[in-house]
Amino acid sequence: MAKTKSLQKVTDIEKVKTKKQMQEFLELNPKAKDKMWDSLLDRMNKTYGEKLGNESDIMNLIEEFYLITKGANNKEIVEMKNLTYETNHSLITSYIHNYIIENRCFPTVQYIKEDTGLSRTTVYKHLDAGLKSKYNKLVNGKMELMTTKAMEKLYLIGIQDNNATALKSFIELAGVTAKNNTTNNYIQINNLKISKDDFNQLPTETILEIEMLISENIKSK
Repeated sequence: MAKTKSLQKVTDIEKVKTKKQMQEFLELNPKAKDKMWDSLLDRMNKTYGEKLGNESDIMNLIEEFYLITKGANNKEIVEMKNLTYETNHSLITSYIHNYIIENRCFPTVQYIKEDTGLSRTTVYKHLDAGLKSKYNKLVNGKMELMTTKAMEKLYLIGIQDNNATALKSFIELAGVTAKNNTTNNYIQINNLKISKDDFNQLPTETILEIEMLISENIKSK
């Protein structure tokens, strides 16, 4: 009589590679949930640390583990996906940034895959979803902080280098920000109010003169 293969031993925990095997293992070893969870975390840390490129498969196993042990609406799986998204976003965007600075062009998906150690599936999904992903809350928070820092840098370039173009860009961007945060989108000097549209309709020479005056007066303080 042929022997039926099964995952009955806790020592077989590393053999769990598919959702079906996860279901079978937890059914046969209900008391081994903690060890299974520890194994999944170890695998995830290893794939990122050694650039093994199987983080997508492990994430599928983690999601299945949560579905079986804690239910479909568990908040912990959402937090895990948020964390994974942020990690992937950091790896991918940092690589693209450095690659563009060095090579003056965008890298291919193959380059991103090889040098970040992420799977092709992860790279494609991330580039396709981008900031539209519902798991990007942490990234969006950082993006807001980075936008503020970029505005500060643009302002400093304009003031320190007496760069009228940088100041003009800062004023325009600040106008957009003001429009998003308040219904009063205008510049007020004493009792004179000038809307952003009115300001933009001024001759270019006049706008540059205004910006230079502002720059010189701020630098003299």
